[in-house]
Amino acid sequence: MILVTVMIAGFVCCACTLNQRSSGSGHVFDDSPQARAMFRKADRDQNEYLTYGEFQNVFRSYDNNTDGLVTSAEFLEHWQNEMNGTVTQGLHVFTILDVDKDFILEITEEIPHIYHWFDFNSDWKVTEGEFVVQWVKIST
Repeated sequence: MILVTVMIAGFVCCACTLNQRSSGSGHVFDDSPQARAMFRKADRDQNEYLTYGEFQNVFRSYDNNTDGLVTSAEFLEHWQNEMNGTVTQGLHVFTILDVDKDFILEITEEIPHIYHWFDFNSDWKVTEGEFVVQWVKIST
C-alpha cells in the first residue's frame, strides 16, 4: 500500500511539472504557449532572442496611427485582432506595461523600461525564456 501511495504521489508530481519549465536559475514557472508564439513572431531574424529594435517593433505594430503612442484603445484593438486573450486580460497587461499609468504607452519613453524589465539579466537580449517568465508574471 505504501509503494502504491508513493507511486501515485510521484505520478501526480510528474504530471504537475509537465506544464512548467525551469528558468535556468532553479526557479520553476508556468509555461505559456501563447507567450512562446508571441516571442517567435517578434523574433524576425529567428536568432532566438529579441533585440531592442525587435521588441520596439512589437509596440510599433500596436500604434495604429503611427504617432509614437499606443493608447489603451489601440492596444486592446490589436490584442483582440491577434487573439491574445480576453479584453480583460489585455487591459490587465496594458495597465502593468503602462509605466507612468497615463493609459498611453510612449514608444520612445516607456518601451526602454519595459524592455529592461523583460531582459532580467541585462544583456540587451530578451531570450524566449526571459520573455515567457516575465509574460507569465504580467498575464496572470
